[in-house]
Amino acid sequence: MPTKPKQIVIDEDAFIGIGIDALCDFAGDHLLLGCDTLLYECATTSQGSPKDMLYRYKRLIQGGAYYCSCSVKYLQSEGKICCAYPWFLPDLDATRQIRMGEARLEDTLTSPKTGDVFRSRCRVARAEFVGLSEKLKSRIDLERPDVGKVIRDLPRDGLGRLGKLFERIDTLDLHEMGVESVPDNWIKDKRKFCLSSEWMSWHYVRLTSAIVENYYYLRQMGGVPGDVRAEHDYQDMEYVLLLSR
Repeated sequence: MPTKPKQIVIDEDAFIGIGIDALCDFAGDHLLLGCDTLLYECATTSQGSPKDMLYRYKRLIQGGAYYCSCSVKYLQSEGKICCAYPWFLPDLDATRQIRMGEARLEDTLTSPKTGDVFRSRCRVARAEFVGLSEKLKSRIDLERPDVGKVIRDLPRDGLGRLGKLFERIDTLDLHEMGVESVPDNWIKDKRKFCLSSEWMSWHYVRLTSAIVENYYYLRQMGGVPGDVRAEHDYQDMEYVLLLSR
């Protein structure tokens, strides 16, 4: 059986830090993904000119990298077919449109629709992380104040704390949490949705839960994460979701 090529995800830091010619050379020999999150960060960057970043992104795709979508597409697909999303993540049609110039990335800087997408992502990040962690703290402070002490005893360093949170989350029923995490009309058969770690939805639930509980920890320690951090954490989560493949 032939081995599957490793899908490599490039984030904004690597995209900026590595020369575009070197990236294109690399993309010619590897399955490199210039994902939707990278495109979003190029269009909203504060590390340079968005126009220049979009030009670099287009060159990367034309040089051999592939566009792939954000988590919503994968969750909707898994709900519709009630099967884990296939291992191959690139969107070949969107990639072709970018390479052929049919998709004008420069238009994203002035399109009202793009502005709606940007605002929507901020709202989703705020609701999923900031809002849910606030509700979680209010409920636990009222119903289980003893849990607050357990949370405060988690490791101070972020990596160690996330490791402990994942250990706890992995003991939960992620299938049921997955069913509850998406709109009902996305799922054809709830019994067959989000069944194992082969599913993108499984990792989405796991990652979202860890970030919400980490925000709860920060609230318990007196620090309230803001919208800007939430947006950045949401983008990071999207990268990690792809890396789960």
